[in-house]
Amino acid sequence: MHKPVCVVVGVGPGNGAAIASRFAAEGYAVALLARTTRFTESLVRNLDSARTYACDVTNEAAVASTFDGIRAEFGEVEALVYNAGSSVWGDVETITAADFESAWRVNALGTLLVAKQVVPAMKRSAKGSIILIGVTASRRGIARTAAFATWCP
Repeated sequence: MHKPVCVVVGVGPGNGAAIASRFAAEGYAVALLARTTRFTESLVRNLDSARTYACDVTNEAAVASTFDGIRAEFGEVEALVYNAGSSVWGDVETITAADFESAWRVNALGTLLVAKQVVPAMKRSAKGSIILIGVTASRRGIARTAAFATWCP
């Protein structure tokens, strides 16, 4: 029987692991994406129909290659959970342009790159969900979130 496919981007020991575990328990085939597979390799052993992928979401070619692999192994993605995040704490006077760009590349560009991989199939099938995980500071800036508060899911 074909299982629906969920991709969880940004799997670590907190929310990412919990989200992946819940989708697996609900009968989804789950692709766990993280920059490295150090943590996800141990997690995937406890999940049914799950696989881990190392993926730098700021690299368009890496994202495309990873999603090609997911589609080849599991099929089209029905649920995408974007849990990846990067924060640099500081105000406008203390953060650097490189700090800002680094946070933006993970928080905003990465969201775009992975969404581009799943939206066409979701539109063709007229079903699918994209869930963006963020923190309050990503929606409304507070002190020392100048590099992080620019991302608004």
